Amino acid sequence: VLEKYGAKCSLFDIGSQNLSDGTILALPPILFANLGEDPRKKTICIYGHLDVQPAALEDGWNTEPFKLIEKNGKLYGRGATDDKGPVIGWINVLEAFKTCNIELPVNIKFCFEGMEESGSVGLESALQHNRDWFKVKFLSYCVTYTYTRYAVNLYSQDVLYCCISDNYWLGTRKPCLTYGLRGLSYYSVEITCASQDLHSGIHGGAVHEAMSDLVYLLNNLVDKSGKILIPHVYDQVAPVTDAERGLYDNLDFDA
Repeated sequence: VLEKYGAKCSLFDIGSQNLSDGTILALPPILFANLGEDPRKKTICIYGHLDVQPAALEDGWNTEPFKLIEKNGKLYGRGATDDKGPVIGWINVLEAFKTCNIELPVNIKFCFEGMEESGSVGLESALQHNRDWFKVKFLSYCVTYTYTRYAVNLYSQDVLYCCISDNYWLGTRKPCLTYGLRGLSYYSVEITCASQDLHSGIHGGAVHEAMSDLVYLLNNLVDKSGKILIPHVYDQVAPVTDAERGLYDNLDFDA
């Protein structure tokens, strides 16, 4: 479809997965597309993903999740918002510009993958392999998690901005531009106690148990309001400004 609007497209093979029953499953390739090479224009990179989480009627859906249904002016289906809908939205933009015979004001590079919901398998290596395609001097793969959401940061002379087209409007009447997400940090904790099993009737209560120590340790990480209690963890967190707080006043949020 992108080629219909003049984009140059290529597919990057990310390999296959060996299933437990011996089946070899080919993983969906990553689509790279380039639309426009005008040196007078700025270049943006659009990221999106085409895969979705599993869904079934018994999960609580009112319609078949993998059949797009229009109801009361809204579209229902798995991926309508995350993330097939936003990807199609960009295609609609290209269609609108072409129909109205309006020249695109920017060059666009597209990066669409099919493994985002499974940890973006192969994306980092694909980006590194295509450094020249992005004309990148320095490229980093910055993972920011909201559920399993990923963001790709590109620093280059060519790509000026990267738009992660994988988020939501808070309502239905006003466009929403998300410029920051919460993230997750993963840690492993190992508690060492006795070197052998001990009889609970004899040693219980007298010897520290790993489970009790772990519960105590985890209980000291946050308070009841969710504030992180680890020393200095907030040292590099920028405070919310009055201007940022003011943005909430005009949010068109459907509660």
